[in-house]
Amino acid sequence: MSSYLPCADSAMPPVVEFPQADAGFPAGMIAVRAADVICPGAATALLVAGSAVAPGEPLVFTHPVLMAPAVVRRGGAVQAGGWLPDHVRLGLLEEQLGRGVIEAVIEGAVRAGRLARPVRRRLMSLELACRFTVAMALSPECDYRETMTRLAGHLAGVPWAKRWHVPTSKVFTGWRRRLGWQVMEEVFWQAAGSIAGPATQPGQAALWCGLELCAIDGFQIDLPATVANREEFGSSGTGDGSGPFPQARAVLVTARAGRAVLGAAMDACSVGEQTLIARLVAGHPELFRGRVFVVDRNFRAPRGALAYRPRSGHGLEEVSVGLMAYLDP
Repeated sequence: MSSYLPCADSAMPPVVEFPQADAGFPAGMIAVRAADVICPGAATALLVAGSAVAPGEPLVFTHPVLMAPAVVRRGGAVQAGGWLPDHVRLGLLEEQLGRGVIEAVIEGAVRAGRLARPVRRRLMSLELACRFTVAMALSPECDYRETMTRLAGHLAGVPWAKRWHVPTSKVFTGWRRRLGWQVMEEVFWQAAGSIAGPATQPGQAALWCGLELCAIDGFQIDLPATVANREEFGSSGTGDGSGPFPQARAVLVTARAGRAVLGAAMDACSVGEQTLIARLVAGHPELFRGRVFVVDRNFRAPRGALAYRPRSGHGLEEVSVGLMAYLDP
């Protein structure tokens, strides 16, 4: 049997004789009509409609990858209609985000004039560039091409009528610049939120005195040592800003249940954590209503947390850890 992909050919034991084995099958993907595929029951393999399968009959098991309109060439070759960037998704992560959210964010940016859609369909799209940026952040061990190979998965092996291949690193860099940070920030706020269910449901969110238990903390992160990053973010540890790497400071608001990220703020390393959390309170007050937060004593500084702690709040401070409550007035 020679219809396996080359990378799997050596792993298949040559103990089963298939009809037409002498003629061989070309390596590639097997395509069947969608109407001919049936599923006899739960937890069973998909079957192609037709005569019943006899015991011992050789079968080829394939993994469903795509349903697309057929494109039949003059020579009889069958290819998949459509365009690969329209089909790439982020799997379980996108199920949590919601179907069509990335498309809606991109379309909103296009309508607002912040983005311009390319006239021609080539290797990338704005939506694929957005998903690629998310996948890149989740795969720090991979370079650009490795990340896209993972993201495209089996779709890259589909015989598309409009040919597609993994772009070069230069192409990815250009599309990330075209996309801009504003779109990715909006996608972040669409994805941020609790994953354990509302606090009103028993056994869902972790509660303390009827308030959802959360946490706030900050950190610094090294950035690529470029002139633009150093001018934008600066560095710490030296009086003249000549540290080895530019650094950004971020503050995260997280839920205790599921450790989901509820919100975040980021700026140059010279911007303090108290300033960043104050921005979150001003810009996203919904994050803090009905929740109590575990914070370190840095956030309880007189010019920090106390500056925006509501009069109706209540707190409990220990040696180095405090609780800060935000209640509706």
